[in-house]
Amino acid sequence: MSGLSRLLRRVTMFSLAVLFCWGMMTHSSAAAENQGITVMGLGSVEAKPSVVELTGIVIGQGQLAGDAVTKFHGNRRRAETAFKNLKIPGLEVVEEGLSLYSSLNASQMQAMMRGMAVNNTDSQELSVSETLKLRVTGIDKLSSQELLEMIVRIVDSGKDAGVIIGNDTSPSVPGTYNPSKARNTMATFKVTDVEKLKEAAYEQAVKDARSQAEKLAKLTGVKLGKVISVDGVGDSQKNTAAIYNQIISQYMSATRVNQTEEQASTLLKAIPIAVAVRVTYSIE
Repeated sequence: MSGLSRLLRRVTMFSLAVLFCWGMMTHSSAAAENQGITVMGLGSVEAKPSVVELTGIVIGQGQLAGDAVTKFHGNRRRAETAFKNLKIPGLEVVEEGLSLYSSLNASQMQAMMRGMAVNNTDSQELSVSETLKLRVTGIDKLSSQELLEMIVRIVDSGKDAGVIIGNDTSPSVPGTYNPSKARNTMATFKVTDVEKLKEAAYEQAVKDARSQAEKLAKLTGVKLGKVISVDGVGDSQKNTAAIYNQIISQYMSATRVNQTEEQASTLLKAIPIAVAVRVTYSIE
């Protein structure tokens, strides 16, 4: 076979391949067009927080493990008595678990800050720590002033009993500054029964999707048909990127154990519950 013949054969095969790919692309485009109109509907409802949570840490320290445990038990009893004496309706103390660790003493910390080797033969303080979740329900029935006064009572009572109230602000490395721990969040406000609130939000989202689809059908001169598919995206913000980010977050949350049906905020205000649905309508 001559070189020209081989060249013509290759050109012919290439042309057929291009035509085949073009035909597949055209077919896919036509199939996509025949799917109808797909829109994203958004819905949101707001709810007043009904729960407030504070984090308390009880610590017992000593040069010997026995001393640390004894001090811890004493501080734990004082904390329990202090919170019980407040007699706040709906106050519950939830145990989050114990931890045991050793910490550097003053000379070891100074050596570390100077970049010197730490002498591990020196005695280190042993610590027994327990995290307590101070949870109060029914706060939606209180005014802002009553709620603030209640939180202040819990914080003051805990501090008097030696309980560290708030998130852990101690740096991971002694003598260093961590901006993420510079702010001590004292309270977290939560909305419960999120699933029921989502039902109302989904109703709004479906109505919003229908409205958008009708507008698109009118603008394009077609008649809107029945619903072909509905995809509940879940919690979202009002932009496409956030919606798809929320899909990933929702999947990750669904794989965790003891997932809660609560939504939290560090602000004392109505908390929005937002959802999105992707709806496809046929065209008649």
